[in-house]
Amino acid sequence: MKCFQLVRSVLDEIYSEIPLQDEAQKDKAIKDEILSLRSKYAKLLSSSRVIDYENPITRFSYIYSYVTSHANIVYNIIESSDMLCALMDSKKVSMTSIGGGPGSDLLGVIKYLTNASKSPTLRCNLYDRESAWGESWSDVDNKLENPFKISIYFQQFDVGEPSTWVRHVKYLSSDLFTMVYFMSEVFGNKTTAEPFFNNLFANAKKGALFLYADNNTPDFYNWFDELAHRNSLITIESTSKNFNVNYDEEKTDLGIYYDKFGFPKLTANIAYRICQKQ
Repeated sequence: MKCFQLVRSVLDEIYSEIPLQDEAQKDKAIKDEILSLRSKYAKLLSSSRVIDYENPITRFSYIYSYVTSHANIVYNIIESSDMLCALMDSKKVSMTSIGGGPGSDLLGVIKYLTNASKSPTLRCNLYDRESAWGESWSDVDNKLENPFKISIYFQQFDVGEPSTWVRHVKYLSSDLFTMVYFMSEVFGNKTTAEPFFNNLFANAKKGALFLYADNNTPDFYNWFDELAHRNSLITIESTSKNFNVNYDEEKTDLGIYYDKFGFPKLTANIAYRICQKQ
């Protein structure tokens, strides 16, 4: 499976939603937003402002620029981890993607299962503050010719608003929790976000696995490590590395969007953790 091909179909849908009739206006708005997002992500350490993805221009820009890179990070981590590979050998796999509305975590798992010819029944819970992301990935099973069954459920939540998550308990029985470039986004509001992570880590089922991947910035991964240690998660793998998008991905699969908007993100310097609940 190639992520760029699937991303292209999602981009087509979001592009049609942008409320500008003139194509040139749409393209200029997207180019401006791609630059704006880069600036905002560079300031995550010092800003408490939450990035708003309600606007389809912002969602298009994010998916175009980042989703394939982040999905391939997840794919590569799973492929290199004996514990995660063993989980994917199960007949049923339940995962919850925290802040996973953009679909990166889900696509990374699907790519691994497809390329490794594994066929569990996959249930994926997407938890995100922006409900519009649910439209992008609700029909991913119809866009892929997969030999396995996929069920996708979207739940709107805000880590800083306990009323949006405190009553939800079923997701805590997931086999795998993924947090990919999410903790850095809420770092500016870590005081209000910590109760959610404490609740998640403390109440996840015994044996559940956690995959954290984010910018290789000590402030971000030290925060995760502190929360994990506080809630008795055992760290199985702890690594920092430079990452490049897989060679099987072809940027030209983005079609006309590549001609308009140039290179998406292809490299990253990341830190990742694989932890297990005891």
